[in-house]
Amino acid sequence: MMPARPAGLTRLIGRFVRDRGASSAVEFSILMAPFFFLVMGITQVGILFMAQSALDTGVIKTAEALRANFVNGSSTLLTAGQLKSSVSGSAGALITNDASLSVEIRQFSSLTSAPVAIVDGTVDYGSSTSTLVLRAQSTVVTLAPGLSGLNTIQSSALVRRCNPGVPC
Repeated sequence: MMPARPAGLTRLIGRFVRDRGASSAVEFSILMAPFFFLVMGITQVGILFMAQSALDTGVIKTAEALRANFVNGSSTLLTAGQLKSSVSGSAGALITNDASLSVEIRQFSSLTSAPVAIVDGTVDYGSSTSTLVLRAQSTVVTLAPGLSGLNTIQSSALVRRCNPGVPC
């Protein structure tokens, strides 16, 4: 046999079940979490695309400057620190010259299916007619929970090193 409920508790439960005044607040709280995560995901993807575009711009402008140096006969080859400064300076505010940015330039040997890791500070200009690949990698701020795997961006550009006065 079940114990009898106090009359006051029965009235309170009945009034709570019939009350519809806070239903919109409950519905809002149920829908708010998925909406919040959706907005954070869209924001994260937007930041990722803007940072990728900025890194691409920095790498391309640095490659163009290197090509101009090669064509003009400048014997000054950029060091690893100068390459990193050039990429970050041309990229804008989303790409900073800190430990999260890795930049390398090396001779382009062949197209392979295996990925080659970017080693920060690698500078190999090869001979006077080498084809060079300038590569950069950076990390992006992660705002959305669960999307921390989407925080690394990479960019690359090819530069042909040629003798001054000789079309290449």
